Amino acid sequence: MTYEKIVEKVKKALTKVDASGVKGHLAVQVDIYGEGEGAFYIEVKDGKVDVQPYEYFDHDLRIRCTGDEIIAIAEGKKKVIEEVAAENVEALRNVSRLEDFDLVFVGKQIKNKAAKKTKVSIPVEKAEKKVAKTEKKVTKKETKEDKKETKAKKETKAAAEP
Repeated sequence: MTYEKIVEKVKKALTKVDASGVKGHLAVQVDIYGEGEGAFYIEVKDGKVDVQPYEYFDHDLRIRCTGDEIIAIAEGKKKVIEEVAAENVEALRNVSRLEDFDLVFVGKQIKNKAAKKTKVSIPVEKAEKKVAKTEKKVTKKETKEDKKETKAKKETKAAAEP
């Protein structure tokens, strides 16, 4: 597929998308590698999405992927954050804006009405929760071990005293 076809398909997929869930301005440069190599940008401003076949040097977020990958994302078949987590898409610069970028495509799914109601699952949040849970378990374990150690020291000290 050519670069022009990729940009055209993404542009067509994102026309009339309700991106009102995205706060503020969002500019994403998409770097395509492999077939159809090139760069274009997706800009969200005032709830509207604009796709242009140019590099956007002052971007908030930059993603790198294949043409097929960005088309699948733009058509709502895949989620950006999940693809980044699966390492199919590389995210650079302000990665915290990935959630906002995903909201553009969630708007696409809602607008289509063909997609079922879905929750935006964010693997990053799940990972953070798992880490917090693990840290809590480790802290509890350390506390129990500290108590045992303190008790053993007291017993040793008591046994050593005449």
